[in-house]
Amino acid sequence: MMTHEQRTRLGIFLTLATVLFAIVAGFFVLPKLRDPGTVYHITFRDTSVHGLVIGSPVKYRGVEIGRVTRLSVSPADFDRVGVEVKIRPGMPMKSDMMATLVYVGLTGQKYIELSGGTPGSPDLPAHGELQAGRGLGERADDIIVNLETTAKRITELLSPENVAKFSAFLDNTEKGSAALSEVIQSRQASLQNILTSFEKASLEFAKATERFAPMTEDLSRLVRTIESNSQQTLGNIAQRFSSEEMGQAIKDLRDFLAVASVSLKKVESVLVAQQSELNRTFANLGIAIENLSRFSREIAEEPSVILRTRKDKK
Repeated sequence: MMTHEQRTRLGIFLTLATVLFAIVAGFFVLPKLRDPGTVYHITFRDTSVHGLVIGSPVKYRGVEIGRVTRLSVSPADFDRVGVEVKIRPGMPMKSDMMATLVYVGLTGQKYIELSGGTPGSPDLPAHGELQAGRGLGERADDIIVNLETTAKRITELLSPENVAKFSAFLDNTEKGSAALSEVIQSRQASLQNILTSFEKASLEFAKATERFAPMTEDLSRLVRTIESNSQQTLGNIAQRFSSEEMGQAIKDLRDFLAVASVSLKKVESVLVAQQSELNRTFANLGIAIENLSRFSREIAEEPSVILRTRKDKK
């Protein structure tokens, strides 16, 4: 049997253990109870979250609205780092918000900065996924990479081979400029003569233009005179002849044209009828001319043909 002293000690031990358990449980549970909010997830790919710890603040445009509650690495993809954040109640979360990592001064510590979000975009539900953006550190890394690439290209550009090529190019340019200067100096007199001739031609053209202007005015005046005279002539004709007389004159002209047309058609028919006889006559005339030509050639070649022909006739 336990003595009274042993029971007392056991009771004191159990009491102390219970109090200690309550204290430890309260230390872990009370912060959860005092830190209400909505949980959201952020996935960073190919990005180091070094400097981000559990309890790091989550800010929106510099105002703290929550804290980081969990960090994990995806077992299926080691390039993905999952971050769980808890946002205080009453803070509306939008689906187009962007989460980026931001440095805290020069200590190397980081926090999460939220940006974006428009009133018209849909709300992000609890345990939803916030879009991860590139923070200042990642952009600084890109700038450093670009600077390294630029420095490398400048080094390649300033290599001895390129410097030699550039020097050769400058030498060739200088030689070409000197040759061009010599050519210009040698042809300076010719260029001056060409410019002088061009100036003279310009002056002559200007004088011709000045002379052409009065001619144009005279021509315009002549055209106006012809127009006025033609109008006066038409007016005189209209005054001297009545409409009936003008109609009779036009009718007579039409009758004359009709008679002339009939006469021309008759002449055409006669020519068509005589065309075959004319063709035959021209053909016979051509044969006679050909015989006469041949006879002329024979006489020119042998004049005794005429004498033999006369003797034969006797």
